[in-house]
Amino acid sequence: MLNNAHTFKLTSQGSIYTHTLIHLVDGSTKLLVATLNRELFCFDLSMTHLARLCGCVVVPQTKQLQFTYLPNGSEIVSIDAFNKSSETNDFVIGVTIVKGSETGSCGQYINIYSDWQPDAQNIDDCESEHSCLSLELEFIPYQLSHVIVGSQFYWILGGSDNKIHVFSEAESIQSYEELEEDDTLAEFAAPLPCVPLFTDIFTKDGIRTTGTVCENGYLVVSKVDVQRNELLKTWNTTFDAPLTSIAFIRHQTHQLKKPEFLSKVLPDEISSSSVTKEQTKLSLAVGYSLKESMVFTDIDTHGLTKIQWLESSFDYDCVTCLWVADITFQGKPTILLGTYGQELLGYTQDSAGTWQLSWHKPVSAPILGIRYADLTGDGVKEVIVITSTGVQVFQHQLEDVKEIALARLKQLINAKNFQIQD
Repeated sequence: MLNNAHTFKLTSQGSIYTHTLIHLVDGSTKLLVATLNRELFCFDLSMTHLARLCGCVVVPQTKQLQFTYLPNGSEIVSIDAFNKSSETNDFVIGVTIVKGSETGSCGQYINIYSDWQPDAQNIDDCESEHSCLSLELEFIPYQLSHVIVGSQFYWILGGSDNKIHVFSEAESIQSYEELEEDDTLAEFAAPLPCVPLFTDIFTKDGIRTTGTVCENGYLVVSKVDVQRNELLKTWNTTFDAPLTSIAFIRHQTHQLKKPEFLSKVLPDEISSSSVTKEQTKLSLAVGYSLKESMVFTDIDTHGLTKIQWLESSFDYDCVTCLWVADITFQGKPTILLGTYGQELLGYTQDSAGTWQLSWHKPVSAPILGIRYADLTGDGVKEVIVITSTGVQVFQHQLEDVKEIALARLKQLINAKNFQIQD
């Protein structure tokens, strides 16, 4: 059960690309949302504990961030962010903009903001004390994202020139530069038949799987050997209308794992006897603008030939975005679809493996994005829905979370060969 925890209002509309999450070293998560008129906001929900029976309350916090080199008359197209360090808050934020003729010079740019002031403990403490590298683009930018290869971060940017461009940091000159075709990531070397709208990337055991959907309905999935940067396999197919979004679905098979905080109580034998080797089957959820969205099942085995349509997904207007997460705490994925018809849809698998519409939830405006992250810092993630007018945060029913946690602790206590250590 999801309850409406809070709603943040925006002064103007953004796009399907103008929101991202950033993770701080203290374990907290913040949401960054930009609007087309050059405003960028940071949202989070802090938990304030009270000396009474109800325990605590959620306190919403909103702050507008000030960024340089966003001229009047320009529009923000997409944003992305990451923390380069696991020990300190070394934020890097990318913003793509389009400058109109009223600014005196038309053009497209990617601004990369880094070197935040060292005493900033949170991203919303950072004002204008940062450096900005502005790179001019020869194409209209679309989705901005990033991928980590080893310890190196790469910016991934879709363009109106039917290419996905890759930018990396050139430490020798303390700048960023676009990789040439011979040096770029293997799956992005060749141009696409149309404008790429969305890309998702999944990396495991040295293999990077990348999926991209395009404006003309083209879908391509590639597998790459990360160490050798070698293209191993490619699948592609084409539909009759734009594909709006894409996300990989990981079907994992494993048994109950021992929580780290119980390591002194539960013997090591429990972890070795009750946990099997994890196996991952990778499927692919794709949003379709013309009719029902779809799932490509076990792409390693079937490629793009085994399709299951998500029935009723087009009953609420066009699907604009999607997200995949285990929101039931059962180790099983839920596909969350956002629609222009102001409905959040939740799809789960039945015992036969068929995806069924389990529930739908109305929101106040057309949905532009979905995220699943812990904004409150209480250890339980929230469903975050970005709409054309604001942000709605849906929180799990805490009583349900408590019952699930207690049930799992009982399973661990009743595990085979359990003995309390002195």
